[in-house]
This record gives sequence, C-alpha cells and structure tokens, in this order.
Amino acid sequence: RGPPGWSRRKPVLSPERYYYTANRLFEQSLDVYRPAASASKKTPPSSSSPAVVALVVGSAWLGHRSFVYSGTSWWNSSGPKTVANLGYICVCIRHRGSFMKSLSILTMAFVAIMVAIVAAFTNAIVDDSVWVPLEEIVGEKISFGLAGGYMLAFLTGLVLIELGGIGSANFDDMQSDVMDALSWLNDNEERLHLVDASSTHGCGSNADAKSKQRCFIFGGYSSGGHVAATVTQQPHLWKSRNLPPPHIHCDSILYISPVLSTKSHHKMLLEKISSLSSSSSLPSLTPSTSDETSSSGQLSPQSSMTEASVSSSISPTWLTDRVVKAVFGVGSNTPSPIHTYEKSPLIPHIFLGCRKEMFGLNWLDTFFCSASYCDLLNSIGVDSHYTAVKSDHWNILSSTELSNALRSELEWIELKCNKEK
Repeated sequence: RGPPGWSRRKPVLSPERYYYTANRLFEQSLDVYRPAASASKKTPPSSSSPAVVALVVGSAWLGHRSFVYSGTSWWNSSGPKTVANLGYICVCIRHRGSFMKSLSILTMAFVAIMVAIVAAFTNAIVDDSVWVPLEEIVGEKISFGLAGGYMLAFLTGLVLIELGGIGSANFDDMQSDVMDALSWLNDNEERLHLVDASSTHGCGSNADAKSKQRCFIFGGYSSGGHVAATVTQQPHLWKSRNLPPPHIHCDSILYISPVLSTKSHHKMLLEKISSLSSSSSLPSLTPSTSDETSSSGQLSPQSSMTEASVSSSISPTWLTDRVVKAVFGVGSNTPSPIHTYEKSPLIPHIFLGCRKEMFGLNWLDTFFCSASYCDLLNSIGVDSHYTAVKSDHWNILSSTELSNALRSELEWIELKCNKEK
C-alpha cells in the first residue's frame, strides 16, 4: 500500500536516455526516470520539487560492450523505477566495465564448465551410428583424441576471453566515467529540469554552490556502490571537473546492497573496537539481522559487540578474492572504501543492505559490509542509518521491502534538506 493518491498498480516508467560523452556508447550513458502522475503525491512534507537521486548501477564491474552490459542493465532498471515510483527523480548512471581475465581461477573454471556442457550436449545428440564406426577405425586412441579436443576447446575459450577483453576498462576508467556523468548532469541540470526554480536558498550545504539545485542524493547499487563510495572519498576528482567537493555537491549518500570492501576488514574492525573500548557508546561493528535502523546515538540493545563476537563473524575471502582477481587481474590494487572510511564526506549516509545477501551463505559477506561501514561512520560523527531489508542481493531492487525502506529514508533526508533552507 502506498500513500493516498497512489495507484495500487505501479505505473510503467519509460526512461530518458542521454550520453554524457561524445562517444555515444551505451556504457557511457545515463537514464533519467521521472515520477509518474500517480506517484506525484508524496507523504512527506517536502519541497515543491522532488529530490534527485543519482545511482551508479551495478554490473559486477563488467560491461565494456553493450551486449555484456545490457543484461545487468535491464535487471537493475527496477531500482531507479522503485525510486521514481516513490515520487523522486532518479538518474541511473552507467560506466564502462572490465572483462574477465583469462588467467584467473574463476575464468578457467567457467571455461571448463562451458566445455563440459558442450561435450555433454554433443554426446547426447550424436548417436552410436557415429561413435561405433569411429571407434572401429581409430580404436583406443579415440580417448586420447577426445581428450586433446577438450584441451583445445579449453585453450580456445581462454584465448577468446582474452580477445574479448580488449578495450575493457580499469578501475580508474570507471571512476572517470562516473565523474564525467556527474559533470554532465551539473552542466545540463536546467535542460533536464533538475533545478528548483521556486527555490532561492538551495538545500543543505549546497546553498552557496548551487542556489537552485534540488536536494541531491548520490550513491549506487552493488558494484556501482563501490565505485560511488570510492569517488566520494576523493575530492580531487570532483575538483578536476570543476565540481564542488562531494560534501557540498551532495546532500546525502545512498547505498543499496553495495560492495564496500574488496578485502578482509575484520582486523581493522577489531582495532577500531579496541580504540573505542573506553567509550560508553561502542557501536555495533557486525551486521545486524533485524530490520532495526542503526544511526548515530540510536543503538539497539543488541548493538554492543565484543572482540569475541566480531572474531566469530569473520567472513571467508576465498571467493571474494577470486572475484576481484578475475575482474581486475592478479596484483591489482582495487580500492576498499571501508578501509578508508574516514575519507567519506561528512554528510548523512543511508545504507540499505540485505538480511541474506547470498541466500544465507556468507561467501560474499566480505563485499557486503554496510552495517559495519555505517557504524564506523557514526563513530566519527557522520549521521548514518543502516536498515537490513528482508531480501537478497539479486532481488532487493524490485522488492516491496526496499520501497518501504527507501520511502522512510528519503523522507528523512528531505526533511533535513528543508530544515536547512
């Protein structure tokens, strides 16, 4: 159920597509989703114009060609649609992606599985009228021939993947694309009707820099959250595009089931707990399994954690390490935002995670550490909220639970914006 004036059936939203570079590539484009008429009546006492939410979409960091990106882009479109159906403008930002590296264990395993599937399929459709005469001609050597054929197919698969990765992006390229998109949005805000003509004071800390800008919320989903978190920790990237630093350009940061760590971070959490051991308001540094929201000065009774409890919740890294190597290559120094959390902009942060990111398995929990990140920000005075949504990583964007959580958190941000006007 939605607020009064809402339609029970979600309206069909058609995005406006724009290219933020002269290349006019799908991977360097953004979509603007606007609220439908039935979603225009919002519950919160907001400004005359809805906030703008810009989200970097996730794709497991992959997608240097449109045919690679299009599948995840279609799947992730439910996220900005959910935001728009709440009455907000949502900008969906894409960036060029990487491609699987041929000399990684995961890639080799993938190719081996594909070869096995093709072999099984071939064996199923080729009957004995072919195999029996062939065995009579070749004899026992047919086994060696088949083994050689499988090996050749395996090596061919690796070569094709290597060739397919030509032109793929590295992490610096991804950051550059996101910053180019933000710069393009800034330059075209009037054309896209992203400014509030009725406002003369702006929103929050944006008042001096962008006097007619609506409340602007920036963030991302999945791997897009990782790229968004990294760029918000580097003000020099914003300066190079003639943009104000993130704590001025943005009014809040929003992450939906984001990847915020690319390596083990439990040792760092234990060190933080040790440094705060004398504090009477020690925050929880382990993920919560409830729907309760964690925020600065609002700690639930279950939130006081000891070093033993953090140690017992250590997540495995055997899969996450291999995913990073498969995407960025062996020896890559991929940023891990949670390890540099103190560089995050000092503006409100919203974290919407999943109760069971990987259907209850903890194999990817090193990636998904929203609760810990939220508590770390609260420990340095950054007003942050974390909510565990009853969903999983692959279905959260279209879930009713996410819509409900977003409605509450976006209302909170808009109220803060309006008080600053």
